[in-house]
Amino acid sequence: MIVELHVEVEVSADSVVVHFALPDEDTVTIPMVPRDDGTYGVTTEVKPADYQVVFEALGDSGAQSDPVSLTELGVDLTVESDSTETAESEGRTPGTQRWLWLGVALGAASLSVLAIWVLGGRDEADAIVESEEDDHVRSEPEEESAVT
Repeated sequence: MIVELHVEVEVSADSVVVHFALPDEDTVTIPMVPRDDGTYGVTTEVKPADYQVVFEALGDSGAQSDPVSLTELGVDLTVESDSTETAESEGRTPGTQRWLWLGVALGAASLSVLAIWVLGGRDEADAIVESEEDDHVRSEPEEESAVT
């Protein structure tokens, strides 16, 4: 189940985290992202359960909220999702998708050029070493065996 949480912090905070807790399980702590409007938010996927959620402001005047359940925050636990696909891909505009694919293509092209440069440089280095070995062999004086 995908949960999107937003919180407005009334104290000064360096960062904000959210703690998800279930009885007899380890608490999951997730950092929240600061938003432009002075709030913090996070979108995350959790297993369908009525978690107890605690928001914590970290910093000089740190504070914690009282525990609240996901159902108290308005999450409908009866909705089942057959798909693991998120709505994030649907929210991209064609312009954003174009830039995304351009970035992927640029990254692939950069890796290709890097591979050609590394492998091409290896062939040149091998040729230089071989030519130096040939020069070294030719320049060594031949020893004559003395027969008495």
